[in-house]
Amino acid sequence: MKNLQKPISFLFLIYFVVLFIERAQSLYRSYSLSRKEMFASSFDIYVNIVTMISLLSFLVLICFCNKGFWVSLVSKEAKVNYSMLTLTAGVILVSGMVHTEYTIPGIQFASYGALIVAMVLKTIEKTGDGGDNLLMWYSLIYSVMFSMAIPVVYKSSIDKAALFHTIEAVVSLSLVVAFTYMLNRVFLTKADDLMSLVPFLIMLIGDTLVLALRWKESVNSFVLIFASISTLMFALGRILIHCRA
Repeated sequence: MKNLQKPISFLFLIYFVVLFIERAQSLYRSYSLSRKEMFASSFDIYVNIVTMISLLSFLVLICFCNKGFWVSLVSKEAKVNYSMLTLTAGVILVSGMVHTEYTIPGIQFASYGALIVAMVLKTIEKTGDGGDNLLMWYSLIYSVMFSMAIPVVYKSSIDKAALFHTIEAVVSLSLVVAFTYMLNRVFLTKADDLMSLVPFLIMLIGDTLVLALRWKESVNSFVLIFASISTLMFALGRILIHCRA
């Protein structure tokens, strides 16, 4: 099945528009209803500034560096620069990985869903083009599970909250970068081996630290579940790759 560029582009558009609106409304409501709270603590300063920088950087990239993407919405002959488009997707994803006031998780998940469907369509488009189809689909599922294991930066009240917030922020940003790399490979290569060791180790060590430091206060079951699934899939995937070599 070929020529899925236009629906893929529209799915990216949905991801961009929905996530941008959700993030922008959060900033607007925070400023208009409780502007003092936006900068009441170092945590609030971080999450709000990061969200602003992420959204502003996204606007620059989507408006000035993605001409082919815009043309592809109306023409099948357009050449999309997927390297730039996936980078743009990663930049706005940073804003979704910090918990600001008035965040609406359901809307965020809807936007992520559009991006995942775009990844699925791209994999369908590449099926039968010479790569290992089984590994390609397995890698796609792994990358989605990996993305779910990225911890959102939440506020904590534990004794060493400053240390926890720092580690949480570094882990979250590192895993967004790692997922953006995977996203790039899905759209630019056969992507039949996304189970690279370094991103996996960052996820394993980073998520373990984030979960352990806040374990007594609150267990992030979502991250725990998907980090566990990702770990299992990584181990089985490396075995599968070895068997099919």
